[in-house]
This record gives sequence, C-alpha cells and structure tokens, in this order.
Amino acid sequence: MMKNKYNILFLFAILLIGSCKQKDKEIEANHISDSIEKIKISPNYKWLVILPGLGCHGCIQEGEAFMQEYVDNKDILFVLTKIESLKILQKKININIKEHNNIYIDRGRLFDLPTDNAIYPCIVELNEGKLRSHGFQSPVSSDAFEKLKARI
Repeated sequence: MMKNKYNILFLFAILLIGSCKQKDKEIEANHISDSIEKIKISPNYKWLVILPGLGCHGCIQEGEAFMQEYVDNKDILFVLTKIESLKILQKKININIKEHNNIYIDRGRLFDLPTDNAIYPCIVELNEGKLRSHGFQSPVSSDAFEKLKARI
C-alpha cells in the first residue's frame, strides 16, 4: 500500500515537471513570436540566432564562433541581446556590426526570454518570417550549432 503511494507521488512529480517544461516551451514560443512581429523580420530569413551577452559563458562562446563563421549568410538574422558593450563584443569576435544588415541589436531586450533558458543562445527556425521551432545551445544540448550547420 505504501509503495503504491510513492509510485503515485513519483508519477505525479514527473507529470508536473513535464508540464512545466512544456509551459516554458510555449512561453518562449509566444515571446519569440511577439518579438519577431515587433521588429518586423523579413520573410527572407530562414533562421534567427539570439545571442545573449550574459549567461552560460561556454554556450555563448559557441554562438559567437558560429556568428563569426556565418555572419555573411543572409538566411540568418543574428539578434544580440543583453549586450553590455558593443565595442568589446566587436573586438572579441572581430566583426564590425554596422557592416552587416543581418545583425539586430536588441537594445530594448525584446528577445530576453522570460524563462531560465534566457542564458543560452537560442536558434529559431523561421517559415516566411514566422517562428516554426526553437531550441537552445546549452549544456543539455551542446551540439545545437553543429546541427544548424548541417541544415544550412
């Protein structure tokens, strides 16, 4: 009898955790969609890469390295959010931001996600300027940029 109670509690905890994750995914999707609408992203972009200036250091470095390699790819819009110093960032990644019209500086922090995933680079697949799907480069998903490279 006691074992059944623990099994039921365990199952309930798993369902609760799973539903929270789903809620986060929905919250993120809604937030990203709203932000895309506000800045009126061109339907020509196939990918949106959100790079936070603050957060998971290693993950952000992966995003910056990806940006260095793919900044000339006009299918990708790079969004830089929570940037403390553009001058330092430009020097670090050796890119003059003003020379690229596919880099958006998010001064209003529209793309600062309201979930714990805000500290990770976010990769958004677009379809005619609308969110199709999104994911993160994080310790849990450390190959997100490699997967993106394979799809470009």
